[in-house]
Amino acid sequence: MSEMRLRRRQILLGGVAAGVAATIGTEYQTRHAAEARSAELLARYANDPTRLLQQTFEADAEKIKVGLNIQASIGQSRPTVPYDRAISNLLIQCSKLATQQYLTGKTIPTYDGSIKMLPAYFRELDSYTQLASFRGHEAEVEDTIQVEVPTSAQNNPTDPLEQQTNDAQNAIGQTVKEAVKVRQLTPVYLGFVLTSKAHNIIVFRGTQRNTEWLYNLYARQQEYRNPINESAIGKVHLGFVDNYKSIINPVPVEVAKQLDPNIPCYITGHSLGSALAVLASMEIALMVPTLKPKIQLYTYAGARVGDPDFARVHTQVVPNHFRIVNLADIVPLLPPIQSPSGTFVHTGQVWSFLTQEGDFLPNHVVDTYRQAIVRRVETDQARSYPLSGA
Repeated sequence: MSEMRLRRRQILLGGVAAGVAATIGTEYQTRHAAEARSAELLARYANDPTRLLQQTFEADAEKIKVGLNIQASIGQSRPTVPYDRAISNLLIQCSKLATQQYLTGKTIPTYDGSIKMLPAYFRELDSYTQLASFRGHEAEVEDTIQVEVPTSAQNNPTDPLEQQTNDAQNAIGQTVKEAVKVRQLTPVYLGFVLTSKAHNIIVFRGTQRNTEWLYNLYARQQEYRNPINESAIGKVHLGFVDNYKSIINPVPVEVAKQLDPNIPCYITGHSLGSALAVLASMEIALMVPTLKPKIQLYTYAGARVGDPDFARVHTQVVPNHFRIVNLADIVPLLPPIQSPSGTFVHTGQVWSFLTQEGDFLPNHVVDTYRQAIVRRVETDQARSYPLSGA
């Protein structure tokens, strides 16, 4: 038994070492190839550096042109309904409520998700019934724990070799004890659903955790599967999909099936909530066809969610999408259109404003967007800016 355990550990440690070696080897090969290519170009243009610079500038210009053409290729048509400033004002305030709902749930264990007790609650919502609150799980590191590694030493072995093996395993166990941490799943609120005689509203919360900002940069893609027949519909941002799948009670589609299909259904979110709203609108439109004609999507401060194939289908399935952005907000520029892991583009008709507060977070927060919408400064018209301050 001792020999089998020791052999198993050798295999595991060997596998880890092989994985690390493979990763380092791949990175080395990539870096080495880039360095070799750079050396080749420098050697080729050693006597004509001006030509090298010219080619560099031309390549940069071509990359910019390609990016613009990719976005233009989506063929975004105009929505079939007009942008509604009053509704936008209502929805951005709901987005602030979703943020407060999340924070309250994290702070008060007995909180039941009701938005009426939140500081940002406003009277216009008195005519609405809160049909549901989305709940999910959020993993958190709590504490370091000690892990006991069972060995046959506890059975008083008489074989000196087996005793040495157990001593080695105990040493490994001590190392594990210092490294393993408890991760528990903490329930959190991810948004809510309101209904009235006039409207249905589905709201997803914005970014709060520091790690969620990484999702905006962690730009790996995965195939988006049609929830009806599992056919591929382009590719989407893996981080956003993981966040959307963390909504476990109730599932957005199941709530949508309960809504009145004869009145408008507004789906909205700010920041991370914007990406969740894009994914939810697609899924609901495909799986609840009676509600599809009534879906209107209002997203605020949203990052790019999917590739051109996903965007084209989303535009067809959810044509009434209004994307509100602060031109001084960096988040809507993420991920880059052309990234190492794939291509990302926006969907929706752009309504923009410009509020420069001098830093990343103030330009992005929900209150900045709310103030602009209250002042009605957002527009869908093209803007012309001077090339200098003169």
